[in-house]
Formats: sequence, structure tokens, C-alpha cells
Amino acid sequence: MAPSSPPQRTRMPCYSFPGNQTLLSSKASRATGTAFLLLAALLGLPGNGFVVWSLAGWRPAGGRPLAATLVLHLALADGAALLLTPFFVAFLMGQVWPLGLAGCKAVYYVCSISMYASVLLTSLLSLQRCLAVTRPFLAPRLRSRALARRLLLAVWVAALLLSIPAAAYRHLWPDDVCQLCHPTSNHTAVHLGLETLTAFVLPFGLVLGCYGLTLARLRGARWGARRHRTRVGRLVSAIVLAFGLLWAPYHVVNLLQAVAALAPPEGSLARLGGAGQAVRAGATALAFFSSSVNPVLYVFTAGDLLPRAGPRFLTRLFEGSGEALGGSRSREGTMELRATPRLKVVGQGRSNGDPGSRVERDTQGWDL
Repeated sequence: MAPSSPPQRTRMPCYSFPGNQTLLSSKASRATGTAFLLLAALLGLPGNGFVVWSLAGWRPAGGRPLAATLVLHLALADGAALLLTPFFVAFLMGQVWPLGLAGCKAVYYVCSISMYASVLLTSLLSLQRCLAVTRPFLAPRLRSRALARRLLLAVWVAALLLSIPAAAYRHLWPDDVCQLCHPTSNHTAVHLGLETLTAFVLPFGLVLGCYGLTLARLRGARWGARRHRTRVGRLVSAIVLAFGLLWAPYHVVNLLQAVAALAPPEGSLARLGGAGQAVRAGATALAFFSSSVNPVLYVFTAGDLLPRAGPRFLTRLFEGSGEALGGSRSREGTMELRATPRLKVVGQGRSNGDPGSRVERDTQGWDL
């Protein structure tokens, strides 16, 4: 009896752009992607590890501030994505996916969860800061532990659900290339278009709107010393620029391929979809930098607090934000109330027992 041949792996029929480009087709994109991934891991893993070390064990008397809790989970999400970089580096360098079909789906699913969690947490941070500045009377509600738990649960559940297509549409192409596999061009357009809408357009619009309102309020307020206004402005600009610049190339490729998938296959626009596929590896690796820059921004924000507080500068940063629960009144709330015309009038009448003068003295030392 003749020996039986080994079973052949069945492969799904996948829609392909003209030219049949894959993630590995461009040598320049592979080299760029490898360099970006290595740099992101070298910078981001220690940085996010430091953030987790600083905030996970921090238990102030009144509870951890909401902003600090969001930053802690942001570091966990970013760190999870960066821990996957060895698989992607091996894939780009060896040009073969090393973990099989199950690993292909699982790794990209975790990566997508991290992406959505990071984007949603960044949006919540901007919204929290915007409300703290523009609606200071909401400060007690924003410090609620129950609210923090509900928000975090919503973020992670949303990330788990929104990431399902990333795993469902991921498959091994010929030559063991792990990439998206859509059965039709319509699936390609809908999936990529919705991913860009939910992971970039809507969150980025929220971030820009929130920080625009925050800056408008801060610029119109008496903000103690000019250096405080400069520090907040630099942080806001850095966050918005980092978010937009690092994710924009990835989502430009998404939109380009979504439009190309709906174009006539013999047209030049359809061929641009193949070019987008060739540069996707580099654009995706660049987006990984969004998981590594946040710790740098915290150091950038700390300024002169870093040499004074040392390794604990991050907790001091959040203590200085006035969002801790220990006091009877939020210093952040009083600082922002002072920015309103009503509190300025009260603060002008300085006498020995005037509470407005007490607010004035407290806020002069506010360091964020």
C-alpha cells in the first residue's frame, strides 16, 4: 500500500488587491517596521513598567485619583502590546509567521484589544480633564471609586468586543503570512472603514474637542504663574500630536484600502490598495510608538518635580493635581473655581478670616 500523503492545510479564499501584495512584499517596509518595533519595545517596556510600579502600589488615604487609575490601565494596555513585539520582529525578519493559525489570531486579537483600550483610555483622560476644568462642581463625582470601576469595565468590554473582527478576519496566507483575510472586497471596505472610525476618527475628534475646551478655559483664567500655563499647554500639545501623528499613517492605509476595495479592479485606485498593503507593516509598527511615548510625556510634564521627588515623581504629579480623595475639598476644584469671576471677587477681599485668601495661598503652590 502506498504511503498516504500528509494532509494539506485548507486555506480560506481571501480577497486580494491587484498585484497580490502582502505584508512582507516590501523590503523597505519590513526593515522600517522592524526598527520601529525594536525602538518602541526598548523605550516603552521599561517606561510602562515604571508607571505600573509607581501607581499599582500607590494607596493614598482617600483612594487613588481617577486620572491615576486611567493612566495605570493605559500603561497595562500599552505594555501588553509591547510584549508582543518579539513575535512581530520574528515575523518580519524571518518572513514566516512563527506561531501557526491559532497564534496568528490570538496575537493580533490581543494587539487589537490593546489598541482599543489605549485609545478609549486616552479619550477618557481628555474628557476627565476637560470636565474638571470646565465643570469644577462635578469634581466629587469624578472622584467616585464606583464610577472608576464602571468606566474601566466599559473600556475593557468595549475593547474585547471591538477587537473580534481583528481575530475573525486574520488568517494564514500562502507561505505562512499572517494577515487580514476578507472573503470579499465589501468585507474589506466595511471592516477597515469601521476600524478607522471607531479607533481613530471618533476618539481623536473627542480628544481634540476636549483639549480645545480645556485650553480655552485655561487661557482665559488667572492661572497663578505663567509657567503653569506653559506646562499644561506643552502637555496638551504633546498628547494630541503624539496621538495623531503616530496613528495617522496606519489609518490612512486603512482608508486607502477601504476605498480601493470598492473601486473597479482594473482601475488605478484599486492598485493603490496593493501599495497600501505593502507599506502596512511599517505603518503598523509606527503605531506601536503610541504605546511607548506616554511615559516620556509624564517625564516631560513633571519638569522640576522630577529632581525633587525622584522615582516617586509620578505619584507626586497626581497628588499635585488635586484629585486625591483624602481632603474635604479638591484643590483642583478650588483652583478652577478661582478661575471663575465669582471666586476672583471673593479672593480680592483679603482679611484675616477671609476664606478666599486661604484659597489664594493654597493654589500658589499647585504644581501641575
